[in-house]
Amino acid sequence: MISLDGYFAGSGGELNWHNVDAEFNNEFAVPQLKSAGLLMFGRMTYDLMASYWPTEQAIKNDPVVAGLMNGLPKLVFSTTIEQADWNNTKVVKEIRKLEIEKLKQETAKDILILGSGNIVQQFAKLGLIDEYRLMINPVALGVGKTLFADKIKFKLLKSREFKNGNVLLCYAPSSSLASSLHFVQGRL
Repeated sequence: MISLDGYFAGSGGELNWHNVDAEFNNEFAVPQLKSAGLLMFGRMTYDLMASYWPTEQAIKNDPVVAGLMNGLPKLVFSTTIEQADWNNTKVVKEIRKLEIEKLKQETAKDILILGSGNIVQQFAKLGLIDEYRLMINPVALGVGKTLFADKIKFKLLKSREFKNGNVLLCYAPSSSLASSLHFVQGRL
């Protein structure tokens, strides 16, 4: 998710502006998670996800997404977490390009980075992102955390409008058009 003015979170990490409804879940989030073989997070996004998806409330309110989030293998990139409590999660201390490229070759399905702006920026600098799926929310925050730290040129792959005003834009960085790692700025 990203605001019209380019922020993926408010300046304090706020996400209460995310425009999520049944259409988003059923026609975007669920199919996207079903296409995934691995989820990746930075520590802050991991903390948010791990504090919600395994809970009874998440399982009751959104059983399909909760089942997918809890069941998929996960990597969290962190220098401060020693051990992950969320099932199927491995902690990785640093991003190593060759190891990520090996993961891309070994994983038959999509690899998704959810949220995690700092991780996205590091992956982008290493040329490891093949597709950005940006769900544009019809809101301007005025201030917040930006997704992009450097200039990147993109090629539009596809777009889709949602009834609630969200617009999904799928882009490939112009230097990388042909492998299976996908970045998703998704619901946190």
